[in-house]
Amino acid sequence: MLELAYINDSFIPLEKASVPINDRGYLFADGIYEVIITCNSILFGLDEHLNRLQRSADAISLELPASLDEISKIIETGIKKAGFSESMVYIQITRGVAPRRHNYSTGIQATLVMTFRARPEYAPELFNQGVAIITVPEIRWSRCDIKSTALLPNVMMKQKATDKGCQEALFVTADKIVHECTTANIFIVKNDILYTPPADRQILNGITRSFILEQAERHNIGCVEKECYYDELCQADEVFITSSTIDLMPVVKIDDFIINTGQPGPISLRVRNFFPTRT
Repeated sequence: MLELAYINDSFIPLEKASVPINDRGYLFADGIYEVIITCNSILFGLDEHLNRLQRSADAISLELPASLDEISKIIETGIKKAGFSESMVYIQITRGVAPRRHNYSTGIQATLVMTFRARPEYAPELFNQGVAIITVPEIRWSRCDIKSTALLPNVMMKQKATDKGCQEALFVTADKIVHECTTANIFIVKNDILYTPPADRQILNGITRSFILEQAERHNIGCVEKECYYDELCQADEVFITSSTIDLMPVVKIDDFIINTGQPGPISLRVRNFFPTRT
């Protein structure tokens, strides 16, 4: 097993990988990314991830340096070369290398970078006992639907949560409207119905989020996408967060508020069973 990188046309050991100092991704965070995991050695939501990659590229007028089919083949090759039982694939595409100035020329060749690592493991008690999160001011830009590499607000607030011994930080507006966490979407359960903020420009429409909505409908669990408020969180029967790497993680405490009994609830546990069984 080997942590591996792919840069433009070559696979190399991760520790030997580098990009030029004038890459606009390094200088300006002028780029987009995706994270894809495997479950039972099968890529979870590959088409959905690649389609979102294309949407992000279109949103910032970035021409992909390879077709989605070509990117898919590179991913499959990299997973085989790295040899992990379960993998996490990081894809980053930047506008490319150019002299440092804010505006750019149309002839720049985009830079395609991928890394292949083992899928992260989380302590079982995080799922069995639930986690605590904090709320933080919404300080991000107005196009959170683009999966941009410009993540400084997320980094700052994730570190704030970590410093407080919490799993996540949840962005909430001055009007107490709930958006999403730094690396995860959020769901509220009330009277056996799932509520989650709408997939507008204020949140990233997570692939796992969409999977849960589809599966819940298939299993006759009510789902509502609507503006959610902080008070609704505190009065919820259950709360959980979702992302590609964690699947679903129950939340039992938000700031100083204990959610219901302070234990993961039955709907969260039921929805978690929708995911393919991990090896």
